[in-house]
Amino acid sequence: MLRPLIFLFLCGLSSTWARPAEPAASWTPFTWNGEPAWASVSQGWRAVVSIPRARLMHFGPDGGELNLLLAPATRTNRNRLGGHRLWLGPQNSWAKNWPPPDAWEYREPAVIAQEGGVLRLTMPATDDGWPQLTRTYHWSGANLVCGAEFSGGTRPAQFVQILQVPPSVHVAVESRPEPAFSSGYVRLGPFAARFDQPPQVTRTDNSLVLQHTGAVMKLGFRPQPLTGRIGGFDLLVSRGGQTGRTVGEPDEGFHTQVYLSEANEAFAELEQLSPLFAPGQPARFEIVLTGTAR
Repeated sequence: MLRPLIFLFLCGLSSTWARPAEPAASWTPFTWNGEPAWASVSQGWRAVVSIPRARLMHFGPDGGELNLLLAPATRTNRNRLGGHRLWLGPQNSWAKNWPPPDAWEYREPAVIAQEGGVLRLTMPATDDGWPQLTRTYHWSGANLVCGAEFSGGTRPAQFVQILQVPPSVHVAVESRPEPAFSSGYVRLGPFAARFDQPPQVTRTDNSLVLQHTGAVMKLGFRPQPLTGRIGGFDLLVSRGGQTGRTVGEPDEGFHTQVYLSEANEAFAELEQLSPLFAPGQPARFEIVLTGTAR
């Protein structure tokens, strides 16, 4: 009986050796919109990260021009920067309500590194008690994982991850009614649990579709994926991995959010927010982008 068992064991090893792990997709220096950038392709999808903007600016099918993200040619409008916006919250603890600190949104990275298929952009320190913020990008098959991490600091903080997309988007999301929130979602800015259905919302049972109308609206949902329907494609924005000691749930835990801008700015935002993490300790929160043709 020993020889057959040895034979089966060796076959198992041979089978394992015959399927080595697929190498991680690397990032290559590239010029995007006249700006230095990094580009990467995985399983038919392409991502571009601008260095001056310190963010993902393009996510779309490889070999074509379609970009599922909003990508303004200039940064003259600080509200309409496009791509993957990222800052720390809660926003009501900022020194001023708007804009976010330059170190998070309006400056180049302090350090850029690539290792094992992970592109890391460490942002400048704010030097006012906030932890130092780092953006990361890597592929998981055809899915792009957009990470945010920090350590240090003296303030509790949450991650606010935002994708700015064209105003033509239709956003699919689920309402989840509960006794204190009968609509199954909330209105934000200011927070409201009870309100008339906004004109931006079309509802079928608990399935909602949100659409840009040119009037400002921000809505919050229980944590879940968001689907943005853009130009014959679906952009799924899911919540990924999370580490860190949580100490609070801003916005009553409605951490999946959608913002629809006024008419002259013309954009929508698909947002995934983390819980509030303890000060002085490392924390991480990821979102995952998946594109599919309809």
